[in-house]
Amino acid sequence: MSGVPPHILRRRIVALLVLAAALALVVVVVTQVKGGDDAPAGANASATRTTAAARRAAARRAAPVDPTARRDMGRPGPARPVPILMYHVTTDPPANAPFPDLYVRASEFQEQMDALHAAGYVGVTLQEVWDFWHRGGPLPARAVVISVDDGYHSNFAYAAPVLRRLGWPGTLNLKVGNLHEPTYGLTPGQVRALIAAGWEVDSHTIDHPDLTTVDAAQLEREVAQSRRRLQRAFGVPVNFFCYPAGRYDDAVVAAVERAGYLAATTVNPGLASPDEGDRFVLDRVRVNAGVSGATLVSQLAGLGA
Repeated sequence: MSGVPPHILRRRIVALLVLAAALALVVVVVTQVKGGDDAPAGANASATRTTAAARRAAARRAAPVDPTARRDMGRPGPARPVPILMYHVTTDPPANAPFPDLYVRASEFQEQMDALHAAGYVGVTLQEVWDFWHRGGPLPARAVVISVDDGYHSNFAYAAPVLRRLGWPGTLNLKVGNLHEPTYGLTPGQVRALIAAGWEVDSHTIDHPDLTTVDAAQLEREVAQSRRRLQRAFGVPVNFFCYPAGRYDDAVVAAVERAGYLAATTVNPGLASPDEGDRFVLDRVRVNAGVSGATLVSQLAGLGA
């Protein structure tokens, strides 16, 4: 370059330096972009996997509970009597409670259910018993219906978690009026949660009167309208009726049959019979306060269940 004028030589050197710097910058950018693509891709994949796992977990939590998932429903067989346990309030009785025997403490209820489970009993709904009796459906060899009358907050707070842990449903004989009792009743949302957990909802009238003493209009309201209101509110069949305080006569039974119920439960002691003639007077086993799990199992065994 000896023949190149100095000022031109300087411009060429500067141009070469600029070009070299530009090439170096391109290399750095390409390297960073390549490396950047790899790192975010891995991070994005990890984040995608985490998000997908979270979505699956949320879906599992939101999915309705399969009430038969943890129960061996057995196989169809000859119809046989089945025990229907009768509960009311499942918490400690308050001071001066008018009917303290109707309060089964939460700890007692848990002990009773655990004892039944250990003895081989399996909780089912009354509808499942009916289907076994009349439609050839499956039923465990030692089936038991856990029926709860009236509808109290304690049933949702204390009884439902025990049954859920065992994978068992309950049968709620719901007094419609208890849906409007904020201090001790169930809310509609709580009833829906019980239904989602596999519980059956049946009618226990609107106001819980002695049905043998009411006129024809009130009898129709308490029996037929209670069923329609529960069906509309919760979208369930409400195929069974429970007589308040076990009070019934021929007129009451006829009203229950006219309203379209499949059967009805009483407070008459004993096992529920599959006989067609007994379907509107099904016996139950009352469970009062102070009954141990062992005593309850022994009582059912004594009845032949």
